[in-house]
Amino acid sequence: MSDSELRYFSLKKEYKLILEYFDKCAHSIRESNKYSLRKACMYISMVTIAMIFIAKLVVPDFRISLAHLLLCPFLGLYYLINLYNRNKAIKSTTVSDIICLSFYFMLFIIFIFRDMTSDPGNQSIWFPLFLMVFPTVYIARMYKYGLFGILLVAIFCTASYYCKPYNVFLRDVYVAFASYIPSMLCAQIILVSRAKEGLAIAELTKISTIDKLTFLLNKGALLSSINNFFDRRKPGEPCGMCVIDVDNFKQVNDNFGHNVGDLLLSNLGDLLRKNFRSSDYIGRFGGDEFMVFMPGIARLDLVEMRCRSLQMMLMDLDLGTGTKFTLSIGAIIDTGDHPMGEVFRMADDALYQSKVMGKNSVSSWIIPESRTFEKPLILLACPENHPRSKPFVEAASVKFDVIEVHSGDVALSNLSQYRETIRLVIVDLDLEKLSGNQVVQYIKERAGFNHIPVIAVASEEESFMEARECGADRVFFETENSASFKAAIDELIK
Repeated sequence: MSDSELRYFSLKKEYKLILEYFDKCAHSIRESNKYSLRKACMYISMVTIAMIFIAKLVVPDFRISLAHLLLCPFLGLYYLINLYNRNKAIKSTTVSDIICLSFYFMLFIIFIFRDMTSDPGNQSIWFPLFLMVFPTVYIARMYKYGLFGILLVAIFCTASYYCKPYNVFLRDVYVAFASYIPSMLCAQIILVSRAKEGLAIAELTKISTIDKLTFLLNKGALLSSINNFFDRRKPGEPCGMCVIDVDNFKQVNDNFGHNVGDLLLSNLGDLLRKNFRSSDYIGRFGGDEFMVFMPGIARLDLVEMRCRSLQMMLMDLDLGTGTKFTLSIGAIIDTGDHPMGEVFRMADDALYQSKVMGKNSVSSWIIPESRTFEKPLILLACPENHPRSKPFVEAASVKFDVIEVHSGDVALSNLSQYRETIRLVIVDLDLEKLSGNQVVQYIKERAGFNHIPVIAVASEEESFMEARECGADRVFFETENSASFKAAIDELIK
């Protein structure tokens, strides 16, 4: 292979490296350009003041020109923009590029103006000098450097033609192109160096975000990715979260050894990647607990389907132990613009429901926008069209706000959403989906809920005794008179 062919393939490899750098490191490039803009404002201000002071001392007949004065409001304006930028308020790469390029363009214009007006009889100095160093202060693709440089050279040469003698104009044209070509060569060399360094840092960052056992995101990287979504989340944009726990994982380690436990977690990582979307954030939250965050998903049935599919795939997993492995999963869809902390808390509450139901279960909730209540809030969980519910709600609404639900899991989803607001829970033990006694058990065993008083209403002796064993504060038969029931409500809410 000839030298020219080697050079061609070398250049092709370098351009491919640069393209990969811009594709993978857009965020770091944007932050670097914003940082350079702040430094440029600061250092140009310092250097301008220092050079004016020195020139006054050593340069005969030096006078401050309009170009010097124009720098002051210009740098002041961009100093204010930088203060705004420093707090990362500007997150769009396009907006950041416009701000940076407009700054450098206006700076070039001021330098051209100074070269044209300070000493029209001499060759220009400031524009060619800044054109040479421009690739060191701003990161851009090669075609942007080329177009930006040509535009500035054209403006510079046009200004020189009208402002300077013809022989000086010719020298300016020569020096403009003599600085433009090395500027492009420097840009190529600097970009290759930046690309190698940037991609190496990106790869190290990626490695540091991966859990070594499951090859999913580790806890820190997972939470960072989710927080980034919530920072840029649009109003009304839905999202989903699953919190997944391996049932009886300690027994797996105790009975079969940590090697089998690690193998189980590793296989679960593979199943999670296969079962959820590539756009979902999947990570190991710690130990045997995993989390899947699903941006933009609004259908609870799709989330349930993926969760149950994951459970079946894990039960089919054979690690030579003769044991079936199971998962408890809590899944929610948030359509109410709740912050990240509340979404995670409610998904974790849903996971606890699965454990109350006997593990190997999926508890899934839709969380709507939260309401505000002016009166003490009562959660009433009873079968639909219960003959005593409507009269109770009508009577209670004089003193209380009442949320009426008709299944156990909906009761728990409301309990999770309004945990700080609910003053009393009334549970008819003949609920659907999740039994009334399971609701009572959940409230009294779950930290964060066990301070909420519970009144249970039983239709038979067996459920009456179970409610007492689960810790209900008061238990009534359906047939008891309403006066004692109302007295119990007033007492517990006080």
